[in-house]
Amino acid sequence: MRNKQTKKSVFMLSHLESGFTFVTTLISIVVLVFSIPFVSYLLRQVSVDNTMNDVSVGQFFIFMRNEVMQAEEIKLYPHQLKLSMHNGDEATFEKYGNLIRRQVDGTGHEIYLRDIKDITFSSFSYGFHIIITTVKGEKYDKKIIYYP
Repeated sequence: MRNKQTKKSVFMLSHLESGFTFVTTLISIVVLVFSIPFVSYLLRQVSVDNTMNDVSVGQFFIFMRNEVMQAEEIKLYPHQLKLSMHNGDEATFEKYGNLIRRQVDGTGHEIYLRDIKDITFSSFSYGFHIIITTVKGEKYDKKIIYYP
């Protein structure tokens, strides 16, 4: 009889080789699916310095300065500013809820700034001082000079 040579088979008896299997892939996907919501929650809780508030307050101060430059007469109250314009209108800046609004002759509702806890106006010899406190407790102040 003829001696047959046996060829090595593709079939393996031992499955001890390391590598990714379908089960390990499923387990890693399940871990990712459950951990992503927690990671997004943690990222939201980290306080990030938001410069948008700084920009909006700075823009408010620019608008206020421009209004004062156009005014003929300025009346200061502790929490209100009234500007008499050249055309006879009276513009009022005041805190309304948590907003700073502008009204012309007591009508209208133009919002200049949001999320405000307090606004204070104080006078000095060549202008006035505005102090704004936000609902987060941040304080901003600006001295606005009277222009002839």
